[in-house]
Amino acid sequence: MDGKYDVIKKLIDLWESYENESPDEQDLLNFSEWVVEQIKDKSIDNTQFHPQRELHSHPETVAFLNKLGPGSRFQEYILRIARFEEFYIRKYLIDLPLNSRLEYLFLFTIGNIEKARKTDLINIHLVEYTTGMDTIRRLVKNKLLHELPDEQDKRAKILILTKEGGEILKKANKRIEEARNMFLACISPNKWKKTLSVLNEIDEFHSNIYFNHYDKPYAEISNLMDSLKHLHK
Repeated sequence: MDGKYDVIKKLIDLWESYENESPDEQDLLNFSEWVVEQIKDKSIDNTQFHPQRELHSHPETVAFLNKLGPGSRFQEYILRIARFEEFYIRKYLIDLPLNSRLEYLFLFTIGNIEKARKTDLINIHLVEYTTGMDTIRRLVKNKLLHELPDEQDKRAKILILTKEGGEILKKANKRIEEARNMFLACISPNKWKKTLSVLNEIDEFHSNIYFNHYDKPYAEISNLMDSLKHLHK
């Protein structure tokens, strides 16, 4: 009888540790995910972990990724995730007058800040000038955006949502939220939230180079990275 409830006692101790580590994610699903992570990291002794069944249905892709070094694989995963998101978003927007994630993002951005210059949209979303201008032209042509004179710069135009653009954005926001929930359903919030600080650090570092040294040749950019990277470790 003495050892009958040892496992339950251990679970209570684990829950206490979990509460301290993840105060905002206190539910059984996230707790179970956290326990599995502790087992993988060997933070919990006397356990046997059975790996999840391989779900990947394209062995050639697995072979390709496994041959990459850690850094290359990290980059490739980020690029692949972006392509997956674009793939899903196109499906969720199928019967709306939006042809891409970028068209949605332009509408969403203006919906948030009320108005924007064309170059603002292009810079915020890191797209090539011609791609951004073509996207804006399509949105204006489809009467989702309207151009107004910029009172501060007579050479520029200000973009605002049209009434129809606002209505389409509301519908698209709902679809995008559904797509996001579906996309992240394969992983617990406790897991993906842990990656935000790492991704943010990478984004901040390269945003500085992108916006301030866009026209520099690769040799100068390489030297610049060598001098800056020590500040981010």
